[in-house]
Amino acid sequence: MGDVIRRTAAAEDIFADVRSTHANALAKGGLWHSIAEARLGPVVKLIDRVEERYQAALKALAPLTAALDDMDDRADELLSRISDDIWNDVGRPAHDPALALLFPGGIGYYTEGPDDEQPDRMELLAELLEANLHPKLELARVRRYAAEIRDAAQEYAGLVELHGTARRRVELLGRIRVAVARSAHVELAGVKRCYKAEGFGEAEIHTVIPDHGIAAKVG
Repeated sequence: MGDVIRRTAAAEDIFADVRSTHANALAKGGLWHSIAEARLGPVVKLIDRVEERYQAALKALAPLTAALDDMDDRADELLSRISDDIWNDVGRPAHDPALALLFPGGIGYYTEGPDDEQPDRMELLAELLEANLHPKLELARVRRYAAEIRDAAQEYAGLVELHGTARRRVELLGRIRVAVARSAHVELAGVKRCYKAEGFGEAEIHTVIPDHGIAAKVG
């Protein structure tokens, strides 16, 4: 005995079966066409709209993800360079309590962790540098370091915001997509029931509706 696709299948697989069923039924004409058009016609249009928006959202997110990754690399390189410069400025000590205050545990405190936190950590480092906590550091130099870090942090924060907005849209459309897929599955199963009520046999029905029964899987 044939069966329609599982309700828990991936949205794109359910969408593919709905579209395939609709197209196959239209090609057969008659009751096949009228039943499928009544139950699946509006669903196919909804799927097309949701998929168009979802794919557009993914397309918009991709370059922002790449830009954010690049910004993260550039920010980490900047922090590493400034850390080395400061270490050189104070005489390359093996241990320095004031440096430990600026870089607790090394630059990893500022470079590791979620992207949306790093701009704030960088801003904190800029403020600590401007406080001139180390007696061997020239104020003019630490101010230049702080300015570089703050400029990078502001650019980073802007990209984090843009990326977050685009990512949330993808997530929202993804949830809508799943909800549409569940509704589409209900209509697909309803089409099969209508065909059976009209007296069509299982084998003939599954020339229109893709078969996901055990026999089809074995075959």
